[in-house]
Amino acid sequence: MAEGIGTLSREVLEERLMEARRTYRLNMGYAGLKQLPPGFVDLVKKYNPHITELELSSHNPCPKINTRSNDITDLPDELEEFRYLRILRLKYNQLKRIPAVVYRLQQLMVFDVSGNKISKVDEAIGHLTLLKELDVSGNEITTLPDSLATLPKLEVIQVENNRLELLPDNLGELAAVIKMDLSTNNLRYLPNSLGQLKKVQRIDVGNNLLTKVPPSMGHLKTLKEFNLRYNNLDDRYKAKVEEGLSKFLAFLREEEERERLEEIERLKPIGTPVGSYLEYRCKAEVGQLVKTEMGDTTVDNRCWIRTGHTLTQARMYVGSMLLIFGGQLQKDGSTTNDLFWMTMDRMEWHNQPCKGEKPTARYNHAACYDEENNRLVIFGGRTAERKRLNDVAFLDLDSWTWYKPSTEGAAPSPREQAVATFWAGNMVLFGGHAIGGRTNDLFLLDLGAWQWSQPAFSGTAPSPRQACALCIGHGNLLFVHGGRNNFVLEDLHVMDFVTKTWTEIPCEGRCPPPRHSHHIHVHKDNLYLFGGLDELGAQSNAMFRVHLPGDQQETYATAKPKWVEWDSELPYNKNRTATLSNGTISIYQLGSNTLGRVNDDDAEKGLVFWDVFKTAKLEGLKPRQLAEDELRPKNAKRMRVQHTINTAGKMPRSFTQHTAHEVRVLQYVQDFQRIFEELYPYRRPLYLTPRNECGVPKFVCTTIRASQLVYTELYDLDGAAQFVADFLSYEPLEDPLHPPDTLPSPMSVLDWRAGDSFDLAVVLASLLIGVGFNAYVVMGYAPYAVVQNDQRNTVCTVLEREAQGAAAAAAAAAGAAAKGYDAAAGGRSGGHGGGGTHRRAGEGSTTNPALPVGALAGAAVEVRAPRYVVKPLASLKSKVLKGGRIETPDSPAAATAAADRARLSTPGDGGGNPDDEAVGDPTAAAAADPPATADGGGGDPLAEDHDAGVCKYVHAWVMVLPGKRDVSEAMFIEPSTGRKYPLQDSPYKGIEMLWNHRNFWVCLQQPQPHSDSRADPKDISYDLNDPSKWEPVFEERGMRSRSEGATEESEVLRAEGGTSRIHRNDSTRNVNTGGMALGKGGGKGGGSTRLQGVGGMSMAQRVAQRKQLATPGGGGGAGGAGAADTPPRTAEGHGDGLAGLGEDGDGGEADVVPDIPPSWVLKLTIPRDAFDMRCPRGVKLTLYRRCQHEIFARFGDCSRWDGMVEKLTLYADDERTTVTEIRETFTRRRDKLRERRVYPQKDTTIELFDRGSAFALKDILTVKNDRRVFNFYAAARLDGLEKREELENRKIIEHFLGRDDRLVYRSATYTEDAATAAAAAAAAGGGGAPGAPPGSSGAEAAGAAEGDPEEDAARRTRKTRNRGGDKRMLPIRKMTEKFARNPALSADVDVAKRVYYLTEGRMRVEYHFGTNRITNSSRSFTKDGQSQIVQVDPLAPRPQPAALLEEYSALLVAEKDCLQSVRDSEWEISEITRTRTNQEQNITLETPYYDIVRIKAEESEEEEEEAAEAAYDYLSPFLPTLLGTQQLTRTQALEVREKALKALKDRLIERANIIQARLDEETAALAKRQQTFHRDRDQMTAAEEEEYERQTEESMFRIHILERRLRRHEEQALHKYYELDAKLRGDPRLQALLNVY
Repeated sequence: MAEGIGTLSREVLEERLMEARRTYRLNMGYAGLKQLPPGFVDLVKKYNPHITELELSSHNPCPKINTRSNDITDLPDELEEFRYLRILRLKYNQLKRIPAVVYRLQQLMVFDVSGNKISKVDEAIGHLTLLKELDVSGNEITTLPDSLATLPKLEVIQVENNRLELLPDNLGELAAVIKMDLSTNNLRYLPNSLGQLKKVQRIDVGNNLLTKVPPSMGHLKTLKEFNLRYNNLDDRYKAKVEEGLSKFLAFLREEEERERLEEIERLKPIGTPVGSYLEYRCKAEVGQLVKTEMGDTTVDNRCWIRTGHTLTQARMYVGSMLLIFGGQLQKDGSTTNDLFWMTMDRMEWHNQPCKGEKPTARYNHAACYDEENNRLVIFGGRTAERKRLNDVAFLDLDSWTWYKPSTEGAAPSPREQAVATFWAGNMVLFGGHAIGGRTNDLFLLDLGAWQWSQPAFSGTAPSPRQACALCIGHGNLLFVHGGRNNFVLEDLHVMDFVTKTWTEIPCEGRCPPPRHSHHIHVHKDNLYLFGGLDELGAQSNAMFRVHLPGDQQETYATAKPKWVEWDSELPYNKNRTATLSNGTISIYQLGSNTLGRVNDDDAEKGLVFWDVFKTAKLEGLKPRQLAEDELRPKNAKRMRVQHTINTAGKMPRSFTQHTAHEVRVLQYVQDFQRIFEELYPYRRPLYLTPRNECGVPKFVCTTIRASQLVYTELYDLDGAAQFVADFLSYEPLEDPLHPPDTLPSPMSVLDWRAGDSFDLAVVLASLLIGVGFNAYVVMGYAPYAVVQNDQRNTVCTVLEREAQGAAAAAAAAAGAAAKGYDAAAGGRSGGHGGGGTHRRAGEGSTTNPALPVGALAGAAVEVRAPRYVVKPLASLKSKVLKGGRIETPDSPAAATAAADRARLSTPGDGGGNPDDEAVGDPTAAAAADPPATADGGGGDPLAEDHDAGVCKYVHAWVMVLPGKRDVSEAMFIEPSTGRKYPLQDSPYKGIEMLWNHRNFWVCLQQPQPHSDSRADPKDISYDLNDPSKWEPVFEERGMRSRSEGATEESEVLRAEGGTSRIHRNDSTRNVNTGGMALGKGGGKGGGSTRLQGVGGMSMAQRVAQRKQLATPGGGGGAGGAGAADTPPRTAEGHGDGLAGLGEDGDGGEADVVPDIPPSWVLKLTIPRDAFDMRCPRGVKLTLYRRCQHEIFARFGDCSRWDGMVEKLTLYADDERTTVTEIRETFTRRRDKLRERRVYPQKDTTIELFDRGSAFALKDILTVKNDRRVFNFYAAARLDGLEKREELENRKIIEHFLGRDDRLVYRSATYTEDAATAAAAAAAAGGGGAPGAPPGSSGAEAAGAAEGDPEEDAARRTRKTRNRGGDKRMLPIRKMTEKFARNPALSADVDVAKRVYYLTEGRMRVEYHFGTNRITNSSRSFTKDGQSQIVQVDPLAPRPQPAALLEEYSALLVAEKDCLQSVRDSEWEISEITRTRTNQEQNITLETPYYDIVRIKAEESEEEEEEAAEAAYDYLSPFLPTLLGTQQLTRTQALEVREKALKALKDRLIERANIIQARLDEETAALAKRQQTFHRDRDQMTAAEEEEYERQTEESMFRIHILERRLRRHEEQALHKYYELDAKLRGDPRLQALLNVY
């Protein structure tokens, strides 16, 4: 080395090494080296071991200088010791390959080996991850390695003057490349991936063999120079190249689109035309190998069927794509966050691996496609742990990267099943189910600034809902349809983003049924609706269209556009998901009739994926051609039953199968029915085995399921009947002339919340039997109004109950207590006038006089009859003799009952104007009406036509017989209304059969047994043990004993008025039809006749006989033999030919007549929220005669916002146009409002309050512009005020109770102008309201003012005068105070009344009347000093002037106090008015315990933990404000880290200082105590020494604890510091800390 290296002398070498020490650059070029000498690396390291650039090139820039070129063929491995080498140049050497040591130089950034003889670049080039420039030009390279494309920072690549024929296909993955020189090679084509170079600016491919350029390079937006000269391009390319770069790139893009379309047409699967659709088979590769950031991974591309996912259609520059994200897989119930996509030109499923942070697995989320930025945005949903979310994430569809932007503004609350769409750069979010209930709020998320906003809108917004349909139409209109809350909705709303106004669109035509989870789409002025789930949760394939022109949006609310059902041409499919976009419907489904179906078992288990894709243009679909039966309204029950049949696998096993016991019973029942049809071919077929909701025939008796629910309201007769009528929605029979084919279980009926008369009757019978009533379901005939539940001609039940209560109260008050019990007992023994609570009101109940306002809060309570009544002794008279005294419709008793009913429904005597009735009369609207019947008859011509002749309308109701639960009278109950009727006074026209859970009876009491005649309910006997009147299916099986039956028979007879209903002649009883011999039986029971078949056998005996004949050894033959083997019906045999019976009377029938099986229905249950709802959808409207009754849910989501639970509207006319009274009942009101009554015709309003109301209000009566009457709960007020009456601008009257000063009355009279005074005087002269007694109530005053024209004129005058609205303090003319008697004082000094005449300047005092006196003392004072004394007792001393002066002064003070009290009353009146206005404007309801529990149950622990975590984010005080997808820079991340560590350090030091300060304090106190002890030890007593030792011991203990705490804190402080540091480094928000460069 001392002599130099190569051609370099020692001095030159020394110079270059010194230069390398200074510049870190060593130049060894042109040194004539063939290889680096040994020890070269060590020599260089002595001068500078950290050189960054090494020059070993051999080109001589100056030929005149005598230098020799390097001819290096390889490099030594020691070169690897230059660990910081970044630039290496080896130009113009003799390298045939790149030395291996080069690949190990990890810091190398520039590598130049041009001008060598290299023929190949190894794959190891990929190890140089920091390489920025690579120059291999002028070599003999034929190919480049694929690893070259993995260099992330390579910016310049020069490969010119080589022999390249092929480039790597992934060369376009060089994300950082700026310049690429590939000129002078043998390239024939370029890879398509070059179109992915995002930063390239210069590309040189001149002097090659190219014939075309990849069209994808047309998207190189940063390209500035593109050299294509000297290639073999065709004429089209040459021409475009000459036009310039921009036009050439545009030409490439056009070529790409052309080739793409050609490729699509070449590769696109051939669709199968099916109607207007094209069907495609979807392909999915099971084990596809996909490259990801984490390496190669295998994915399953099958998109398994799922629920709760989103299907979004993206419109991209590469075509249309369908995206499916998230959902719950049906195969295992797992929740996923996978993303599947499919292009509509390849029909291949792809499970796309994505970069970035994937969103949490979820379902029921919202998603929309951002058209401006080509990304998928998702919001909210629910996790697998059922935690609701409100986060936002988006997927960049260009890079398949997930991002979680940081949003600003008030974000929506966590929710699921919200819906979203895209509008003007915003994601529009509406509705959803949040914590605590559903919402109807609308949010906008700016997808550029990521800012949440909630604009204010006006108009009628949609009600809170979830899973509705949402779309944008006509540019700025947002359409919302359907959805669900507690029930499924069908309304249509539109919101204009320009005017920010909501509008509800009332539609006509064939409106879509209620649905949710469906789709809507606006295309060419038409709104299309498709799919969804109906009210039963069944999948719908229906499509509808409504015409909504964009230029007529102002008329949407009034034009009433018509829906038209469109033919979707879609048959039923097991699973289907769809979307509407760009005038196209796209559907994924499981198999098809054309391409083949999937396995049903696999589909049920979810082990299939959507393998068929269908698409059609909406314009290609046509209106559906509806059949005649489809034009009629669809029968809701049939739809529910069909849905249940389709999902029968989810029903209990007993619903879909028969037990062996049921099979035997069904066979027996079918034989019974067959024999019945033989004997009575003209009778209606027996309703024995209707099909249930699963399509399985069941014996009708087993459909009744006796159940006792937990709600005590259902334990009494009235409560259960009214509950069924309110809770279930009544639906008329599909065919009113025949019973329904399907009789569903009461469990399903309660779940459906709807049913026909048979369904409601079965439910009511099940509830009544479950709580111990003897109830039966009756099938018969009823008028058209009853069958249709038309109560428009009946009196409202509320008014009936009020009339009955008023009558009972009047009767109780009129009679003595002893006579009242006798009268009640006599009324019960009378019997026939009515039963139970349906008994009509008696005389004197036709009108209800108005009650005082104070009495409205505590109305008269109905006096109940004694609960326990001693039953009268059984009558021992002959039934035959009693039959002679049968009650007939013409009997006096019946006439009396009719008169009672007439008095209830007709007005009282005296006539008069209806407007003259008193305010608050509960029967005011009905009293002046013509008589109305409870059965709905009369008044409806259509009903009269329907009911003309024999009634044929089939109906079912419930009968309750006495004997159980203190039921003393038999009755019918109409399940649709809850009304109760006596057996002899009901609207029903005939009875065919009845049944309970034990047996089935056929009525045999028709006037013509072998015809379709009617057995009138009032003419038949209800002794079910009488076989001549009722034919049972099971003879005495499950029946009561004969003695029990006799007891019930006596009860029935007593309920029927003590008689058997009818006894027909034997000729009528023995009618022979069709050749059948019907005769009497002979034995001891001959007195009781019955309809019999041949040989005197009943139908049950004939069934048993046939079964015995069909059994081996069971006997044969006919006639007497058969009769002899047939068992008797009862112990009192009706035929003499029934021999050979055992003593038990059963004979052989026990082997052939099965017992009735138990009910196949599960025990009935009603959820608490459904029970509290009271009625379907939380509201029920019933129209009565001149009355409209509404009830609302008390609790839950369906309850009204104002707490109203009942509303009764009374009308003056049959057309219900003129409102006379409105009654509103409230509950749970914070202002304690209980009831409001409004009389519009009289401008009168009455409000009643419960205790605890503001100002202790009891009720308020307001007559507009006339008066207000306030009644108070006096005990709750300090001033004892009981009543205050304000005559507007005229007078204030107050009544007090229980005051210490014995004040009972105060009034103030105001001065009036001349006109008002004259009108008031005229009114007073006419007997108007001012003349009413001061103590009268507001209601009485209102009644006194009715019909007075002068008073009306005065009111109008006051209204005109007060229209200005300014509340001024009116001048007072007179004030009056009255006091109660004080027994402790003499009457002559006990003040009874003070009158202050303010305008006259005088005062008057009146004293109480003395004992046995007709006059009283009084004194008058004037303010000018005069006085007048009237003294009744002549012997009493005259008052002295001084005493009179003192009394006058006291009166002046009292006058001032009285005036102040009046002004206080005026202020309180205005304050009450203001408070009531605020309360009505801001109504607040008290949340019941059940609602609180329900809301808390929805809040999962995970949500609470998440809220707590969000509330205590440890980084939130240190993080800077970030918008959108901004990330922290390294500098910001370091600053956040330092701040967080410093905050912890300061906190730890502060804690240590606190502990040290307490330790120092304890140590100083101990030292002082010890010093004092040593100083005074000789003078201390033993007790003091003991106290010192105790205190010292405590101090030492505290010092020991503090020392240990300090040591532990010091030990833990360092651990906490390191723990926080590690947490900060692992926080994803501070990931920039890990970025070194």
